[in-house]
Order: sequence, then C-alpha cells, then structure tokens
Amino acid sequence: MAETGPESGKKLMLFKKKSLPKAEDTQPLGPPWTILVVDDDRQVHTLTEEVLRDFTFEGRPLQLLSGYAGKEAEALLTAHPDAAVILLDVVMESSHAGLEVVKFIRDTLGNQNLRILLRTGQAGQFPEEQIFEDYDINNFLEKTDLTSRRLKTALKVALRAYRVISELDQARRQEAELRKAADAASLAKSNFLHVMSHELRTPLQGAKGPFEEFKSQFHLFTGMKRLEQLIRALDDDLLKAQFLTAVGETREEVSDIAGQGLNAVEHLLGLIEDVLDFARIEAGKLRLAIAPQPVGQAIDDVVRIVRPLADKKGLTLTVAMERDHIVLADMKRLKQILFNLLGNAIKFTAQGTVTLEAAPRDDRLLFRVRDTGIGIPADKLAAIFEAFEQVDNSATRQAGGTGLGLPITRELVRKQGGEIQVHSTVDQGSTFEFTLPLAPNS
Repeated sequence: MAETGPESGKKLMLFKKKSLPKAEDTQPLGPPWTILVVDDDRQVHTLTEEVLRDFTFEGRPLQLLSGYAGKEAEALLTAHPDAAVILLDVVMESSHAGLEVVKFIRDTLGNQNLRILLRTGQAGQFPEEQIFEDYDINNFLEKTDLTSRRLKTALKVALRAYRVISELDQARRQEAELRKAADAASLAKSNFLHVMSHELRTPLQGAKGPFEEFKSQFHLFTGMKRLEQLIRALDDDLLKAQFLTAVGETREEVSDIAGQGLNAVEHLLGLIEDVLDFARIEAGKLRLAIAPQPVGQAIDDVVRIVRPLADKKGLTLTVAMERDHIVLADMKRLKQILFNLLGNAIKFTAQGTVTLEAAPRDDRLLFRVRDTGIGIPADKLAAIFEAFEQVDNSATRQAGGTGLGLPITRELVRKQGGEIQVHSTVDQGSTFEFTLPLAPNS
C-alpha cells in the first residue's frame, strides 16, 4: 500500500512487514555491490535501507550510497564509476531530473554497464513504453506497486545483468590489450626482420660482384693476360702448349668455384628477399601496382628462368594456354607467384613432368601448376601456407628454404584479388591452382 507525504505531496512506498532472515555468520564472497539510491524523499532512503539491510547477491552484501538531487547523483556517479545499480527517482528538483541523470550516465560518462532502475511515485505520468524508447534504462518501478519482494527481485535481476555485462566488458578489454600487445610484438618482429634483412643484403650484394667477375672475366684480369703473354713469348712450343693448357684448366676451375659461390649468394639473397616480403606483408607495407598485364609475357619470362632447372633434372616442363590473356595484376608479383610455384614443383619432383596451364573461368583466369612429385600428406595441406612451415620429410630438408615461399604466394594472390588452393596425393604429385581477375574486355 502507499500513502501521501505531507511535505512533497508525492506517493510514498510502504513495504509489507516481513520477518528478516538472520544474517549468516559467514565471510562475504567478494566486495560489496555499490548501489546508488537517488531520491529527494528521505523516507524512501530509510525504507530502502531497512528492506535491503541483510540483502546479499552471490554471497556479496550491498553498499548503499544516498543522493537527494540530480546534481548530487552526478557527483556520486563520477566518484563511484564501479557502481552496479542506481535506484533513481524521476521527479526531484524538477519533473524530469531523474531522466537528466540517465542522460548524464549514458552520454556524458559513457557508462553502459550501470543498471538503471527508475522509481516514480507519479503513477501514470511517465508512460513506460515511451521512456524505454527514449532513454536507456533497464527497469521502471512505480512506488505505489513496489513491495519488498519486487524490489529485491528487480535488484537481483539488475545485479546479475551488471555482473554478466561487466565480465564481457572486461573480457573485451583484455582481448583488446592482448591484440594490441600481439600487434606490437608482430610489428617489432617485422621491423627487426626488415632491418636485419637489409643489413645482410648489403654485404651479400657486395660479395656478388667479385664472384661474377671471377666467373666471367677471370681471363681478362691483368695478371692472367700478362701470364698468357709471357707464355706465348716462350720459344719451346711444347712447353708453351702445356702452360696454356694449365692456364685454361685454372680458368675453368676458378669459374666453376666462382659459379658455386655466386649460386650460394643468389640463394641467400632470395631467402632474404622472402623475409623482406614477409615483413612488408605483416607490417601492411607491401605496395602493389595493379594494372592490365599480359599473362604470356610473365609466363615466358619465368619459364626461361626455370627451364634449365627442369632440364638439369631430366623433367619435362610444358605450358598449356590457348591464347594470351590480360589480367589485373602487378607484373613483378605475378612473376614471383609463378616462379615460386614452378620452382617448388621442380624442386620436389624427381622424375616426370611439370605443367603450367592457364584458362579463363568466368571473370577470372585460372592458373594451374601440376607436378608428378612427392606430394603432400593430407594433414599438412593447410600448414604449408603458414609462415616457416615445411613438410617434414627428407626431400624438403634437402631442398631447404625458409618456409615463406607459399605463405608469401598466398598473400600476393589474395592482395591481387584472387584465391589459391592445393590438391595433392603422396607419391603421385600436387596441383596448385590460383585465380586472378581478368581485365575488362580481355
């Protein structure tokens, strides 16, 4: 039941008398729930404190903080950002003071976790449906119909919702912090790889020049030319021929050794370039120049490089494409994709064939690289596109590599608007397929 207060003329709450349960002699399971009671009627505070004196939720008691006006409520809210629930009167110093507090909570403080329970003694003056639409409140309680049981039930529902929302909010914050830390670690790793790769590439580029000179220009060295002049000036033709033969053999040996060194340097430079590409991709700094590109030119350039590798192993390398096509791609990166896939096919094929096919499929061009190599186990198909992953067998170990070629290839395909996939059977071979967009009217 309810009665009218002599001073305010507003309806007052009269809670039914019920026997209060004895407080258990146990320790709280956590800190008190902070509950704000905001009402300009002191009797409402007294009755609320009486009803909730022994109230606990999930083993935790309540801490009631009282406010008597909208501005006072704002000060309490600012001082207690961890408050769980506010029992808020609507009519205080003005007819809509409580609603202004709601705006302060949601808009000014940006507090979406606090559960707001509006209490009003002006039954019928504030239509619930309209208030729920216009204001972010969580429950609407009329004092004239508010019993002790209903207040406790509403408070339990509000506290449970606050706890769930707070846990989710904390989980989101932790996830954001972990993601930020992971991004920072990834960026630091990428920067480290980028710097170290540049530091390694510079001396290797310096070493490449001398190897190239020894391989192709050893006979032009001043000392070698002088030695040949001295030999040719000899009167003994037999001795002259023996010396010239020895010089020729020396020149071939130096060229062969220099060629091995040059191959090693170029291999290391290729590995470093893979690391640099990977670092660029992870840092989001890989720049592509997408434009209409002739596929035939890219295939010819790449096949010219890899054919000697196939010939050396006795493999048959074939290209099947009915006509030239124009795709939207970065020419340098398209060649890199083809080189990686053809190079891998040749590397892991001991005998048989390697085939490159290209054919239109709807608005895309489908590239297919087939081989008759060692194949890939089914449980490794997904892993081969992960950074630094390699199929764990002796052939892979012998071939070497960083494990970055296929991950980089996948990212290059994706960044050019395509997709890549693989089909493979152990001891029968593998087929890598990727698509790129066809240029309009191609």
